[in-house]
Amino acid sequence: MSLIRQIAALMQMSLRGVPRRLVASLVTLVGIACVVGVLVSMLSMGVGVRQLALKDSRTDRVIVSSKGAQNIVASNLDIATVAAIGNAPGIRRDAEGKPLLATRMVELADMRKKSNHVRSNLPLFGVSAQFFQVRPEIRLSGGRMFRPGLHEMIVGESRQALYEGLELGNKVRLHGADWTIVGQFDAHGSAFENDLIGDADTIGSAFGRTTVQEVTVVLDSPRGYDAFAEALAANPAVRVDVKHESDWIAMNFKPLTGLLDFISYFVAAVMAIGASLGALNVMYSIVDARNREIATLRAIGFGASPVVVSVILESMLLALPGALLGGLIAWAWFNGHAVSPFGLGFKLAVTPALIELGIVWALVIGLIGGLLPALRAARVPVATALRAT
Repeated sequence: MSLIRQIAALMQMSLRGVPRRLVASLVTLVGIACVVGVLVSMLSMGVGVRQLALKDSRTDRVIVSSKGAQNIVASNLDIATVAAIGNAPGIRRDAEGKPLLATRMVELADMRKKSNHVRSNLPLFGVSAQFFQVRPEIRLSGGRMFRPGLHEMIVGESRQALYEGLELGNKVRLHGADWTIVGQFDAHGSAFENDLIGDADTIGSAFGRTTVQEVTVVLDSPRGYDAFAEALAANPAVRVDVKHESDWIAMNFKPLTGLLDFISYFVAAVMAIGASLGALNVMYSIVDARNREIATLRAIGFGASPVVVSVILESMLLALPGALLGGLIAWAWFNGHAVSPFGLGFKLAVTPALIELGIVWALVIGLIGGLLPALRAARVPVATALRAT
């Protein structure tokens, strides 16, 4: 009998015995489901943050920051540099012939969370006049726009829902002055809905800042990126980095997504070790219960390799339903669920790729749990079957 046929025959015999080992099989299934469910649900936080950050990013928008800056806080651009950026080739212009270019600076506003009243620092962005032309996805949904020269700001709907004192008409005490909330805005579900926004000149004056930290430019075409970046690189008067909008956003959010992914994998790995030990014990008990059967098969000509493969396959097949169950539970309970860790509001995203990853983890656990019992099964002495007979 060929190797494949031996494996098929052993698998058929093994699967027929599953009802007799129902309790042990269910223990393995539940353990795997818990591991996969936790892994997928926790990783959905990182995916949710990435989707939030990259939502509405465009290929014709580029971000200019100071040389070597890894995030907006570390960047610093003076007025002369901003002017040089505006004179670079390939920038789209508005109806008045002005380059579509917007600046941002960031300061911190001390606010209190609604859920637990814990205070935290929120980003307050000072933006230039063309900011809302450069980012048309940001639109007022209530109130009015802030007026330059006045201590006024608008607030994103997500931030407004999470923190106290951000309703229309409220005043926020910042840097010794009262700032009035005059409007709220919708950003189409993007990360900007977590922002507080005011006039750049007013915020710069209030906080003693004369520089900006980020310049966003709209190009005539995405194909003009290289020419625009090369022109700035060749200008000795400026030292800047030019990045696609999606790359810049991903870099800014990398510390947060990295932390979320690390926690997710760490917790899942600890649980996976427990599930692997559980699967190992279950498969040892299955092999021990089948010692006589396996030894008999060896006596009538079945090889050791088919025995090893069949036991490992059985362990992996027991893990597969647990993986599907865990992924289904994570999707049903957590997909689209709104959360706000670290003061950032976003929705969990359980994607097909995460469920596939969960299945891979489950199969690896099944492989680990079945390997040693499979080797034990292959070493069952043929004499055991003969004595039993």
